[in-house]
Amino acid sequence: MRLKVFIVLLSFIALGFSQSITGEANILEFSNDKLIYKGNVKLIRGSSILKADEVIIILDKDGKPLKIIAKGKVKVIEDSRRSYADYVEYDMQRDVIYMKGNARIVEGNRILEADEIFLYRKENRLTAKGTTKRVRTVYVEEEK
Repeated sequence: MRLKVFIVLLSFIALGFSQSITGEANILEFSNDKLIYKGNVKLIRGSSILKADEVIIILDKDGKPLKIIAKGKVKVIEDSRRSYADYVEYDMQRDVIYMKGNARIVEGNRILEADEIFLYRKENRLTAKGTTKRVRTVYVEEEK
């Protein structure tokens, strides 16, 4: 019976995405409007991987994801990009990712570090903010 419930829960998540998601964690809690994964969380969607201590997926009335919140040692791997932060919030309706606390993005030979990073995916832009330390970028130019 528990396996059937778990499969139904995962199917709710998959409805909101064009690709299926595989979720792993030590604990899974479900309520009417959210899924909460706790302990060594790993979510895989296509070639993207999200790892964190805790992940909360907020659902709409139809069970489709509205927002994903990841807390504690968050790591996101997407193709050649690696992103790290203490807290990440992804607003799926606006397609905006907010990273806070030791936020860092590494893509190839480019690095961006800040206290807060906003990624506006639809607009293909970002904003970085430093409150306790300055925003830091590193770009290594390749020799030709």
